[in-house]
Amino acid sequence: MISILAHDLHRMLTQVAPHISRDDTLPVITAVHLEARDGFLFASATDRFTMAIARQPILNTDEWKVIIPGVHLAGLNAWLKACHDITLTYSSDDKPQLTLADGTNSITIATLDSSHTLPDWRRLIRKYLDMDVEPVPLSGVTSKYLARWKDAAQILHVWQPSASAPLIFMDERSEFIGMQMPVRTDKAGRDELVDGWRKCLTRYATVGEQRFNLDAEMFDSDGDPWEYSGKDRYGEPLVHLVGIDDDPFTLKHAVTTFGLRGNA
Repeated sequence: MISILAHDLHRMLTQVAPHISRDDTLPVITAVHLEARDGFLFASATDRFTMAIARQPILNTDEWKVIIPGVHLAGLNAWLKACHDITLTYSSDDKPQLTLADGTNSITIATLDSSHTLPDWRRLIRKYLDMDVEPVPLSGVTSKYLARWKDAAQILHVWQPSASAPLIFMDERSEFIGMQMPVRTDKAGRDELVDGWRKCLTRYATVGEQRFNLDAEMFDSDGDPWEYSGKDRYGEPLVHLVGIDDDPFTLKHAVTTFGLRGNA
């Protein structure tokens, strides 16, 4: 028997439930795995594309594993919302089951045979946490899986040890950790993706027959460099001599007075 706040168990189940598989041919991944060990209660789930583990410290020293089929989670979470302090008792006699009690009410859930196990999530996570972090100039994710992380925490820290390694998600309170496998890309790097946007993000302006790229340096008739200030006056760009930021002129004035030349 172990004791835990209903709120904490509800939090753990909510964090990992989105990562349960819908492949009913493999019951072991259509479930949440609970494990009491090392002074923590752990909840884990995976569908092989993402994996999530939540934990909560417990005082009890009992050690056991139990597999809760995903079909029971909605009813279990509804029951937990009405409770405060609860105890969890696992029984493997005849049929494995988990009993949760709050002193007044209880609920018993038929569980799967705990001989069915997930891949060793401890080994997998340790492998990637111990990796030297490499620069990852470009990565990719399956976007439909991103919604799975919204209930994990208000803020999640994310990193990727290498381009072929999963993205690691971790909350600030060290109560949750998860992984999402990246997708392969045929792009050589970021430039192939961003080049098509650069032209759309560059601002151009026209004075008479001259065209200006406001993101690039411009030169006047004396060869002095000018740049766009980043500000406009009545919709017209303000430019200034490089190094003299506090004396801007409209682009049209700079063209007619200082001979600013088009650069695009």
